[in-house]
Amino acid sequence: MPDVPHFQEAGRINPVSPDDRMSETTYSTALDFLVFACVDLVFTHQHQILLAKRNTEPRSSWWIVGGRMVAGEAPTDTVRRKAQQEAQLANLDANRFRYVGVYSTAFATRCQAPKHHGSHSLNVTYQIELTVPEKEQVKLRSDEYDTWQWIDLDHVTRLLTLDNAMDHALLRVVSDLRV
Repeated sequence: MPDVPHFQEAGRINPVSPDDRMSETTYSTALDFLVFACVDLVFTHQHQILLAKRNTEPRSSWWIVGGRMVAGEAPTDTVRRKAQQEAQLANLDANRFRYVGVYSTAFATRCQAPKHHGSHSLNVTYQIELTVPEKEQVKLRSDEYDTWQWIDLDHVTRLLTLDNAMDHALLRVVSDLRV
């Protein structure tokens, strides 16, 4: 599959950095009106996938690592940043990332008030096959993930509730890895 092309005009000024945050009130209002972009990263090793049980909305269940893009940031730059922030994997070569697909996820709830308004994201998803030392180095953030585990691709359904739309989304990502 092709990568997501990123085009940026010369002279663009990115007024914010990945560490900048808008106020909770402003962000909550934005979530009511906008679809936001995320980059998700599927860590694989041989025939296994790393799944993480998130402890925060909008997805407080099994998922893959990832997070929001920052305005002006190329998808592969976001995936490198999220690998560092979320899994402590620094300096991954962007040439190792394999584009998997883009998925639209509309969640029923979110962290921000009013929680029941939910949120909607487009998730640009990449896969990277880790080496043994990289696999052993993975350590996910405890403030965002309760636990994580490596699981055989054929056994992912054992962790999921198949009457949940987001579990179906995760299964679609796993299915698309096999293409």
